[in-house]
Amino acid sequence: MTFVRPLIAGSLLTALALAGCAGMGDRDVLFRDSQRRYTQLMRFTEFDKAGSFVVPEERQSFRESTKALGDLRFSDYELQEVASDGDTATARVSYIGFRRSSPIVVTYVEEQQWELMGSTWQVRSTLEEHTQ
Repeated sequence: MTFVRPLIAGSLLTALALAGCAGMGDRDVLFRDSQRRYTQLMRFTEFDKAGSFVVPEERQSFRESTKALGDLRFSDYELQEVASDGDTATARVSYIGFRRSSPIVVTYVEEQQWELMGSTWQVRSTLEEHTQ
């Protein structure tokens, strides 16, 4: 009988540790999904929908800056780097695009600062034209 208690306690600790690891994995999966969905919305110039991922206090500024892009259309993007650290993450994305009014290829680089707020990831975005 005395052998059973340590076995049960050890099993309980193992189960709790595994549950904690599963939570971290879920958080990472949720981040990667949110980051991918947001970036794809940006790539297809669905800025209004992408704005739902932006932290509430920066949504108006985000709308104004994306509206200022005018007739810019992105044709592709490349995820250059991602770093995740628990409840925060950063991503750097390069978008290739053109303006309907001028068929010259342009590149924009976006710095995405992500934060887990409750159960959703939200972004602070800096999007700038990249000049070579």
